Amino acid sequence: MKAKILSILLLSILPLAQAIACPFCYGAKDGKSTEHMAVAIWFLFGAVMSVLGGIGAFSFHIWRHGRMPLEPHQEITDEDLEKYE
Repeated sequence: MKAKILSILLLSILPLAQAIACPFCYGAKDGKSTEHMAVAIWFLFGAVMSVLGGIGAFSFHIWRHGRMPLEPHQEITDEDLEKYE
């Protein structure tokens, strides 16, 4: 009973205009703010994709250089360790 009275009270106090979605939620094409939000979304999409592209390029770089043979000065040579015993 209290919930019913409280809900009726709230519905009568709050204006119904606040319950209706704004024009941006419906995709109003005539507003400048909608155009600016679209540009911001594309900018953020480009920023995320450039970061992911950088991670992919670095991974490819690591993969490519991991498959290359080592230089002669970088190879581990087998040493005769008997002279140290």
